[in-house]
Amino acid sequence: MQFFNIPALLPQFYPSMLYWFFSAIIFNLLYGSAYLLLFSRLSHIHFRWWYFIIAGFLYAFAISLVGNLLAIVLMLIIIYYLIIHRRISFNIIGTQYIYANFILLITFGCVGSLITTLCNVVVKVPDYNFVYYILGTPKIIVSFLVAYGIIVATEKLFARYTDVVAIQYPILAWIINLLMLTFLFYMYRVNGGGHPAKLPVTIAVTVGYGVVALLAIKAFTNYYHYKALAVSLQDEVDNLQYYTSHIEEMYDELRHFRHDYKNILYSLTGSLENNDVAEAKKVLNQVITPSEKTVTQKESVLGQLKNVLNLDIKSLLYNKVLSALEDNLKVMVEISEPVKFTNTVAPLDLIRILSNLMDNAIKAAKQSKDKKVSVALFVKNHQQWIVIGNSTREKALNLQQLSNNHSNLESSHGLGLKNLQMILARYPQVQHEVSSNNYWLEQSIIIPQK
Repeated sequence: MQFFNIPALLPQFYPSMLYWFFSAIIFNLLYGSAYLLLFSRLSHIHFRWWYFIIAGFLYAFAISLVGNLLAIVLMLIIIYYLIIHRRISFNIIGTQYIYANFILLITFGCVGSLITTLCNVVVKVPDYNFVYYILGTPKIIVSFLVAYGIIVATEKLFARYTDVVAIQYPILAWIINLLMLTFLFYMYRVNGGGHPAKLPVTIAVTVGYGVVALLAIKAFTNYYHYKALAVSLQDEVDNLQYYTSHIEEMYDELRHFRHDYKNILYSLTGSLENNDVAEAKKVLNQVITPSEKTVTQKESVLGQLKNVLNLDIKSLLYNKVLSALEDNLKVMVEISEPVKFTNTVAPLDLIRILSNLMDNAIKAAKQSKDKKVSVALFVKNHQQWIVIGNSTREKALNLQQLSNNHSNLESSHGLGLKNLQMILARYPQVQHEVSSNNYWLEQSIIIPQK
């Protein structure tokens, strides 16, 4: 099997300069560019013009099976290291790029075979060189347009597949990626390395590959999506139970405090009537101050969270804040005005974002000297703000290393930022700001209101 097809770029190996120009130059540039354009649509990554030339050069060797696989690998390496600089998970990039390759290959397999057959029937071109070298250009153009339509039609499904499967179950995603790559074996082995079998067989196998792949993607996406939804709903129920149980505890505490308060008033009245100031002070110090502290701590949290109008968000924050208080952290909650989150961000994703931020803030604060966590929710300039901060062990964190997940993760924020970026990648309108200075890290999620 050929590793490289060097004659693909040399004019002397073509019947004429015209065939060389259309096949070696035009077709390869279009072929490589088509993959990048489809991948760009899926990933929302934009490429400079010279990357299309690089892709055209690499895919010039894709006439062989190994050459095609090597072109895919090299393009993934170029994208991952030179274009996105490892800011996005390789699992996501690989899944998107292989899917774009697969969609173009199956459309080229169907559309290309149809165009070749129609050309032979309608025009009756006897020259095989014309069909092989010249006809490739219109075939790749039409195939790209059809593939682009499929990408647009399946974009939402594939975005959810990336989030639900590729991020959380990478091994499964790569198994599906390898299954899509097996279509290359059909193209180069079963299909005769560029010499198609009969049209019905070619189209049936090609369409079958595409349908099976899309059904597998949809089935796994739905299964893991509903599984995650069930877990999230159970967490919401647990948070609500935790929230309501603490409200009941506070009610009992307040009821007991009210009962004790009446008795204390009688004691104080008696002490003051007898001018026994020392006894009155003793009652205040031993009874009122500890009781007031017990009630006030939880009451202050509930007093702020009453302004959160989303019950699931309210119960989640209450759970996390009380967890931080139980860990002896100093918690500051500031929600001075009513806040109701819209559906700009899906409720499940918003829960994941808040849970991620709070868990990492609490974990990092426990390792710091000051042991502080702050939570603020507010609306400003038609934008909803979520601001969560925590004290850090280091004076200033390297935010680039943290987001790339290359640094020591003892501060806990590296993996947290990475996961957060994966969720927010689906919401380009949502801003994420991070700052670290003077032993304090603060993250802001800015969500535009609809």
